[in-house]
Amino acid sequence: MTLISKLAISLFISVTSIFVLHKPPAPTPAETKPAPITVWQGLEPASPLPTTTVVTTPVTQPDACQTVFDMARHVGFPEHELAMVVSVAYRESRCMPLAHNTTLNRDKSTDIGVMQINDRTWCKPSKYWPNGYLQAYGLIRTCDDLFDLEHNLRSALAIYRYSNGWRAWSR
Repeated sequence: MTLISKLAISLFISVTSIFVLHKPPAPTPAETKPAPITVWQGLEPASPLPTTTVVTTPVTQPDACQTVFDMARHVGFPEHELAMVVSVAYRESRCMPLAHNTTLNRDKSTDIGVMQINDRTWCKPSKYWPNGYLQAYGLIRTCDDLFDLEHNLRSALAIYRYSNGWRAWSR
């Protein structure tokens, strides 16, 4: 093998490794910025709610899943994946944002929130992410932020993109 062919092969391997062995993409500023809930909210200041408004109706299961659907659309999940988001949320937590699984994991980790995001994998410090993966991208400050529906779904979207689909929820 000639020196030129060895150099060509080395150059080829170096260039391809740049594209294959890279960190996951950071969320864009548009993905981290909260989007307006309605069209009007983005165009004009929100009007204050009357001080006498009190919601006393308990949230039912279909309402909770509809809320997950609406929030998933709001945080940027692709339209064709919204039904799957609700399906995963229902399977994992029955669409309840305060769900917390502390007993089923062999490694003593816990699963948090509507999408049951594993704390050891995604929000606790690790060898590769000293502050935690989700904290490194500014999606949450602490693991407890995952109990908030919007933070949980934004984090789930980042995990979905990192995993190139639903692999993180397929175990």
